[in-house]
Parts: sequence; C-alpha cells; structure tokens
Amino acid sequence: ASGRSALAPAVAHRLMDRMRTPAAALSRRELEVLELVRDGLSNLEISKRLFLSQATVKSHLVHVYAKLGVESRTAAVAAATEQGLVRRRRA
Repeated sequence: ASGRSALAPAVAHRLMDRMRTPAAALSRRELEVLELVRDGLSNLEISKRLFLSQATVKSHLVHVYAKLGVESRTAAVAAATEQGLVRRRRA
C-alpha cells in the first residue's frame, strides 16, 4: 500500500512491453495446435489428430511461444485465452 509495485521491476517491465506490443497474428494451424494443447493433448496426440509429424507440432508451438512472448504450453494457453484468441476449455 506504499504505492510501489508488487511485481519485481524486471517482471513489471516485461509485462508492460507485452501489453504495448500486440502479439503477431497466429496462423490458423498454430491456433488449431494451441486449441488441442488447451484440451490437454500431448504433442504425439496432436500429431496424430492433425496428421502432422511431432517435429511439425513442436515447430508450431515454438512459433506460438515466440508470438505470444511465453515459454510454456500453460503460459501460451493462458495468454491466448486472455487475448481472446482461444476460448476457455469446455467443461
């Protein structure tokens, strides 16, 4: 309540940068892969569902992470959901 940020300066700076710079548009296929990640599928399951190699699935995820500025599957789904790119998982 002293008017200081509750976040570490580096984290606050990164967050502000992310808010100022919109994520590059995800391709249709990247969104498709991300929705399956959201649904809890593994890379192997995604590759079988979309008739892709596991390497291609990993490549799509690397691009998604870079475009969203995240480093994990969970963070990618959270960021995409926050930005309205994917809907929350259906119960």
